[in-house]
This record gives sequence, C-alpha cells and structure tokens, in this order.
Amino acid sequence: MSALLSANSLTLRTPDHHVLLEDFTLSFGCEVTGVVGPNGAGKSTLLKTLAGALTPAGGQVLALGRVGWLEQSGPDADGDLTTGLGVTEDLARLSRILAGEGGEADFANADWTLDARVTAALDTAGLGAKPLDAPLSSLSGGQRARLALARALLDAPDILMMDEPTNNLDAEGREAVHQMMADWPGGLVIVSHDRALLERVDRIVALEGPGWSVFGGGWSDYVAQRDAARARADAEHERAQAALKQTRRAAEEAEARRMRRARVGKALGRDGSQPKMVLNAKRAQSEGTAARLGGVRDKQIVAAESALETAQDQRHRGPKLNIRAQGADSPQGRTVLAFDAVSFNYGETPLIDRLSFAITGGMRLALSGPNGAGKTTVLKLAQGLLTPHAGEIRRTTGRIARLDQTVSDLDPGLSVVEALRARDPNLSLNAAYAALAQFDLRNVQADKPVSVLSGGERLRAGLAGVLGGEPPELILLDEPTNHLDIEAVEALEDALNGFEGAMLAVSHDAAFLDAINLDQTLSLDRARP
Repeated sequence: MSALLSANSLTLRTPDHHVLLEDFTLSFGCEVTGVVGPNGAGKSTLLKTLAGALTPAGGQVLALGRVGWLEQSGPDADGDLTTGLGVTEDLARLSRILAGEGGEADFANADWTLDARVTAALDTAGLGAKPLDAPLSSLSGGQRARLALARALLDAPDILMMDEPTNNLDAEGREAVHQMMADWPGGLVIVSHDRALLERVDRIVALEGPGWSVFGGGWSDYVAQRDAARARADAEHERAQAALKQTRRAAEEAEARRMRRARVGKALGRDGSQPKMVLNAKRAQSEGTAARLGGVRDKQIVAAESALETAQDQRHRGPKLNIRAQGADSPQGRTVLAFDAVSFNYGETPLIDRLSFAITGGMRLALSGPNGAGKTTVLKLAQGLLTPHAGEIRRTTGRIARLDQTVSDLDPGLSVVEALRARDPNLSLNAAYAALAQFDLRNVQADKPVSVLSGGERLRAGLAGVLGGEPPELILLDEPTNHLDIEAVEALEDALNGFEGAMLAVSHDAAFLDAINLDQTLSLDRARP
C-alpha cells in the first residue's frame, strides 16, 4: 500500500516544553487508523501536526496527497449552510450563470457537479431536509457536527484527519460516520474515545507519552493485545524486583561470610597458633578475593537495578483511577422520580408532550432519541432547573446529583477543590481532596483553577463531585463519557456498577450504556421543527 502521508522521527512538545511524543515514525495509506491514549497524551496535537496545522519540535511530516481536517465541534455559528460547507461563492457563480448574468470568469470556474455533490453530502450526513439558507445558529451541536461531516465528504481529500467525529452525534449521526468510514476511498486518521467506532478501524496507534505502539485490528483486538502486553510487563517487573532482592540478599550473605572469616583470622593472630607470615599472606589473599567478589557483586546489583528500571518503564503509566460510588439508602420500590403527563415548550415550539415515567430505588433508566428530541431538557426538568408547562414532577427528598457534559456548575474562578466544596457545602476539605484523588486529580492538580483544566480533567472533577460527599439517591448523567479517555470511561463503568442508587442516563455511547446494566430505555420522539 503506497503512503499518502509519512511522519518521520516526530517530537511533539507542549508550549511549556513538556515532551508529549518522541521519535514517532509511521506511514499512513488508504487504511483507517485509530489514535487512542489518555487525556493529555498529545492525540489532538499529533493530528494537527499530521494535518500541517502545527510545526513539530523535531522531525518532519511528508504529505503525498491532499490532507483534510474534520472539526470536532463543526463550523462557527455565523452564516448559513453554504457558509458551513464552504461553497457560498461557488453556488453563487452557478446561480449567476443560470440567471444569464454569468461572466467569462464564472464560466471558466464553474463546477457543474457541485449541486449534486452538495445534495449527496447533506443526505449522507442526515441534513438533507435542511434548506441551504438555514442559519448556522439554528443548528444544534449535533447538527453542526453533521455539517462538518458533509463538508469533509464534499472536499474529498486523499487522507482525512478526524478529531472525535462522533462527539455530540446521536445514533443516526454515528451510523453516518460509520458508513462514511466504510465507503471512504482514501485514508482516515481518527482520534476517538468511541469504542464502537474503533471496532471498525484497521489499526490502532496507542500513545502513552512519550512512547507509542501500533496494534493491528480494531478495539477488541487492541484490548486483547494491550492487556496481554501489560500482563507481560507486570510479570517482568515482578521478576526484576525478585531478582534485585535476591542479588542484594546474596551480596549481604557473602559480606557476612567475609566478616566471619576476618574475625576468625584475627582470633588466630591473637592466640599465636599461626606464623605471622602465613597470616599476612592469607589476609592479603582474602582481601584481594573480597575486593574482586565485591566488584562482581556491585556490578550484579547495578545490572539488577537497571533491569528493574527498564521493567518499570515498560509498565502502564496511565491515570491511576480508584473510583468508588456509594448510593444512598433507597429501598427497592420507593419512587425517587416520577413524571406525570409532563409537557414543556421552548417558546411556541412543543418539545416534551405528556411524558410519563417513574424511577424507583436502584432502577437504571436511559433516555434515547435523536439530537433535539429533548433528552437534556428532561434531565433539567428532573433536577428542577426547568418548570413544566403542564403535568407534575415528583422527586425524592434525598440528594439528586447531576453531571452535564460541560460541567457548567464548576466555578471557573475557583480552584478545583474550592469549586467542589462550593457545589456541595457539606463536603469537607479532606473529603474533597479524597474524591478528586479517586479521579487522578491529586495535590497540585486539585489546587489548579478550574479555568485551566482540559475537557477531560473538568469532567473528572465533575464526576468527583457527583460520586463524592453525601451519597445521592439519584444520579442524572448527561453524556458523561464525551471528554473522558477510554480507560477513565471503563473505570467509571466499574464505579457505576457498584452504585446502589437510581440512575437516569443520557448517552450516545452504546458501549457505555451496555456496560452499566440498564433496566429500561425510554425513547423520546424527534423534536418538532
């Protein structure tokens, strides 16, 4: 397979010169490459460097074809759909020609296939019903992500860089991305935490800064290879630890024997049973032998210490997450949340219409539906942030904890630990630090301002606030996995499976919903136009 793009000995650093990636060398052809790694490992930095948007600290990128970029958040909210697609002037040129007003330059630069290609791209992205003059400001976050996908399809580069392409997308949007991956004729390089998407890639590049590894196959193949490699590394680490301990013990025992022989020699010298010349010769021989053996033992210890250091370097060095979730005492069968014929409108637009459901102690319910169906609105109604226009909502008197995907209730002007305590005044300082430590936000990180946290760090802090402190009777989860790396998601899944309270979850991450053992899924209708 011929290369479309090659990275040669790349070194990537942060603005404060921290090394993210070192000596990265890899070629990319007409295959699908997934890029994974913990938050902060440099995944997006690598993608931008491959796309030519960033200059590496060392090495070079050689592009042998056209390189494209798929924005994670979609286009800015100014202009209309044609602006987002980047075809405003090209379509205006065709309109002038068809109206009989085209000039020579219009005819020379006209793309007569553009109308058909725009229609096909919008249909594939699930936006075929939207008029081209629809303002970008009218699009939801998921629809803007779909528009970015349509633009990528329209541009059709030889190799496309995609940064979290399924974030904010509903099931239909994610399926559109999957279909695009299957049909794409060129190369794709995808940074993603979406395990369903990663199952469809040809290989996975795992970043564990500053090192990196390449694994053949999709997510399941990668996990099997990764876990086997980690098991081997852990076993080698244990062997090296045991070898160093044994080498030091052997050196101590040899030194003890030498000291005993020396004491015996001194005793013989004192009682006069051995001629002085003989004793001196034996002493000199013993000291020479001890020096030689001591040098050998020192070398053995140094070698064993070096082997242990190498084994330590080979072990997994990702975030150390120790998440424990405790639910408040909420007996099975007791109602913690109930919607009775609840309706809610935004202005004149009806969104929720006579919705009824009930959640009892320990029950796990997920809300499903496309972008704009009102799932987040239901969560806000459940928490009391919105008031229904009709119907009744009944809530438990116990704690209801909510985590939204942007963690908007963490004050950016406070430190992380202060923001957690501001959110829950009953949380002691020690309890706040302990909760943050479970999510690998320790010491200096816990004292950082919320404003400087990465998206993944912010969400981990929010999760610490939800799962720490007074145990909640009900947890409301709004796309909790969007900005977490996969290992953090897996740790969260384990924690939630130990949670005994009730749960109302909104997530487009099918693997996450499968893992948390739902009792029921409630489907919401598509929002009315």
